[in-house]
Amino acid sequence: MGLFDFLSKRSSGLSVEDAVLALSKGAVLIDVRSKAEYEAGHAPGARPVDPKDLHDDPLDAIHGGDPLAEVDSAVVVICDNGLRSSIAAAELREKGILAESVAGGLIAWGRDGNPIIPGPYRRR
Repeated sequence: MGLFDFLSKRSSGLSVEDAVLALSKGAVLIDVRSKAEYEAGHAPGARPVDPKDLHDDPLDAIHGGDPLAEVDSAVVVICDNGLRSSIAAAELREKGILAESVAGGLIAWGRDGNPIIPGPYRRR
């Protein structure tokens, strides 16, 4: 089973372990929390994305016009507890983008022993 098959069969969110596996296979991690939440602590490599920007042009919101971006990559969405990210992932799927949220969000991410790092909200 390929990554896309694996992700497309999920509906209640990815476990942290499955999210890490997806990321290791090239999925993009986006964080849909506020600037203050992101700066207080986020998963390493998570790209901050305002959920409002996903409505207009999701690929630009995620990849920022990067000419080297693999726009067909799967997207893993994270927030604090999985609620906002599950809504954002559903909206992305409606737009034809393979996306899934992390069940339990950043809380579950940290609880499973993964790093959470503070830092500035950098879009590009």
